[in-house]
Amino acid sequence: MGCLTSKKPVVIDAMHFPVRINDASAIQVTSATFVQLNSRGFQDVYKVGNRLGAGAFAEVRRCEHKVTGQVRAVKIYRKEKLSPTELQELIREAEVLRQFDHPNIVRIYEMFEDTKRYYIVMEHCKGGELFYIISSGTSFSEGQVAKIMLQLLSVVAYIHERGVVHRDIKPENILLEERDHSFDIKIVDFGTAARLGSNGKVSGIVGTPYYIAPEVMAGGYTEKCDEWSCGVIMYILLTGRPPFGGTDDKEILEKVKTGVYSLDIPEMQSVSKDAISLLRRFLSPASSRITAKQALQHSWLLASSHESHRSTTALPQVLSNLQSFTKGRKLREAVQTFIATQLLSAQETKELREVFREIDKNGDGKLSREELMQEYLKTMGIEEATTEVDRIMEKVDSDGSGFIDYTEFLKASLDMKKVLNVQNLEMTFSMFDTDSSGKISATEIKKLLGNGGDIDEEVWQGIIKEVDQNGDGEIDLVEFKELVLARM
Repeated sequence: MGCLTSKKPVVIDAMHFPVRINDASAIQVTSATFVQLNSRGFQDVYKVGNRLGAGAFAEVRRCEHKVTGQVRAVKIYRKEKLSPTELQELIREAEVLRQFDHPNIVRIYEMFEDTKRYYIVMEHCKGGELFYIISSGTSFSEGQVAKIMLQLLSVVAYIHERGVVHRDIKPENILLEERDHSFDIKIVDFGTAARLGSNGKVSGIVGTPYYIAPEVMAGGYTEKCDEWSCGVIMYILLTGRPPFGGTDDKEILEKVKTGVYSLDIPEMQSVSKDAISLLRRFLSPASSRITAKQALQHSWLLASSHESHRSTTALPQVLSNLQSFTKGRKLREAVQTFIATQLLSAQETKELREVFREIDKNGDGKLSREELMQEYLKTMGIEEATTEVDRIMEKVDSDGSGFIDYTEFLKASLDMKKVLNVQNLEMTFSMFDTDSSGKISATEIKKLLGNGGDIDEEVWQGIIKEVDQNGDGEIDLVEFKELVLARM
């Protein structure tokens, strides 16, 4: 099928602190905090496994973390094969994945560089590409299609709200978490992503022929090119064939330009009117095309969403955990965030993801005050619910965004008595102790939490002093455990 690439890739801005910080409470510990360039050698940290996939200038391999035993995937780029444009795509993908915090966007863990290669370590999705499931001739029920579309559109709504356009949404870039029929997905490959310009548009002919929107080939298009791709995927899932076929890329692209496709095929006869209604809204001119946010409120998807959330039994316990969550010292918050984002597997957080989606009624990948109120009003009066939700927002919304992001939710809803076990604490300590000295110094804390920001040196020393019981200016394992386990 091939991929049409842009001549002028857009660099995604790196995360940074906008002002000088002289108070530890102002340091934000987020999902991006621990996604850093590791100074150690990749093969000193990971065992390399079998190949999972390969492209023109990169390959993806299974790998296992030598300390934690976590199975992950690593995307390996050979420097000698990278053009300046391809290097820019690598940087863009790493930075986009680092900043995004959504349950259906593949999580990035860390990066490495040596004399010959770059490495991006990310989640390993055992189920492989959705493309291979489709290619095998698998038939999908409408319920299964709706579940996939709900997750895909949640990601699209999330990135569009942040001014980012994926530009290459296709089944090859949709991974399945497991080799089963749960159809829990992760979106990958943000190498061709771009930020919307000041005019609300992007330029550059980017995409894959079957899935590219017609306006992309004309130049100067909006984020709605992603919704067109979602429509093509929905059509394929429902029918087993693309809406715009052809014997080669040229023929496919000519058909895409016309925007004419057929619903009068045998495979469409059993598809519901509601599903066809949404499909038409996707595969329409950009001026009238439905947005991902609007699509998530379409009757066909709402009915599926209500059906899939009926059996979430962990909700009451999660709501209780959110109520009992307390803010701790900055280092303790960092430990909790590290464990939630770096040590827990997708399987360990699966139930919490289901609860997150259940509370996230509009599917935008974050929890609002209003969405929390809906849950607590089921068991409380309005005054008590208002008090509880205001308290939760104040404690859990650590970055002050006005919403609870996915990592904030995980950190606050986990059963910390189970998660903060000896094994996880010792592994976390070893990760923080970057020089393997047996103690954590202010320099190491700065490296972990600083993100290159302009933060007073006294802040780092103060974080150490809060925990340093013997006054040696560093944190040993005993002090570390006492800090984290306090009031557990």
